[in-house]
Amino acid sequence: MRNIKAVFIKQMLSFFKNPGMWGAPATFIVIPFAFRIFLGAEDMPIIVTQFVAMFVGISMIGVSGAFIVEDRSTMNLRFMGMAGVKPYQYLIGTCTTLLIVSIIANFLFAMIGGRGGIELVNFMVFSTGATTSMLMGITLRLIKGVGEFTPIIGILLGVGPSFAEVNETLTMIFSRLYTFQIQQGLREDLNTLDMSRLQVVLINMAVILVLFIVMNLRTGLDGEKMVKPA
Repeated sequence: MRNIKAVFIKQMLSFFKNPGMWGAPATFIVIPFAFRIFLGAEDMPIIVTQFVAMFVGISMIGVSGAFIVEDRSTMNLRFMGMAGVKPYQYLIGTCTTLLIVSIIANFLFAMIGGRGGIELVNFMVFSTGATTSMLMGITLRLIKGVGEFTPIIGILLGVGPSFAEVNETLTMIFSRLYTFQIQQGLREDLNTLDMSRLQVVLINMAVILVLFIVMNLRTGLDGEKMVKPA
């Protein structure tokens, strides 16, 4: 617990000290807020869902991946390992930091979109799918040769659901991905919770968690551990 707390505090300080980390999430909140001021509240629920998908796909993947890059470049991961910090403790501490950021951001999104009562509750339930992006951002940075493409993957997951709405082929592809299900789920009647959409989000999360475990066993968080040939 002490190690998790130490990682959490370190990541929270890193997040707020680095404009490159909090800049994108803040932008995705400010833009729909500006739309509400100038355009009114009529179309805000639809507009907000698009920005939630971009926030979840682009910001959360980018920021979580940035933590790995920063901690590797500053040798923090090596020092944490020497201090006895386990990979799962690093993962929990880092994701807890981003989960708090995500909860605050999604609450603001819900307010901008005019959600309240049970709609607000279900909005927040769907939005916690951002945890999948946190796992993905860290995991992608563990995969040699793929980590550099993390921003592109985030953009595809963030904006892809909007394009998928007007293209049948893209719908078939993105309907299996969590950002599409989150966006569509938030556009439906939030007085009830669509468990089938939530199930897809949870399956995505489980798959990425397994991939994280595999990559950690293969390379380690600091990129030094390698699998020995049989």
